[in-house]
Amino acid sequence: MQEILLITLLLAIIAYWWDTTRTNEIAIHNCRRICQSAGVQLLDATVSRQRVWLRRHPQGVVQICRLYSFEYSSDNQNRQFGYIVLLGHQVVESRVGPAGVPEPDSGAESGSNVN
Repeated sequence: MQEILLITLLLAIIAYWWDTTRTNEIAIHNCRRICQSAGVQLLDATVSRQRVWLRRHPQGVVQICRLYSFEYSSDNQNRQFGYIVLLGHQVVESRVGPAGVPEPDSGAESGSNVN
C-alpha cells in the first residue's frame, strides 16, 4: 500500500514539473508576443513566476493559475514592469504599461485583484 502511495506521489510531482515547464515556455512566448504588439522590447531573462494558486475555469473545472511578471523597455534605458496571468495554459489577463502594474515583489497582492 505504501509503495502505491509513493509511486502516485512521485507521478504527481513529475506531472506538476512537466506542466510547469510547459507553462513557463508558454508564458515567455506570450510575453514576447505582447511586447512586440505593444512596440516595446522584452528584456531578456526577466519573465518570472510570482504566484501560483487554484482558480475555477468558466466551465467549472479547477485549474492551476499562475502570475508571471516581466520587464520591458520602450527606449532601451528605462525598465518597466508588465504581467500576464495564465489559467492552465491560456492567457486570461495581461498588462503592459505603467498604470497599476505590480512589481515583482508585490505579486501576492496583485493576485487578489485577478479574479
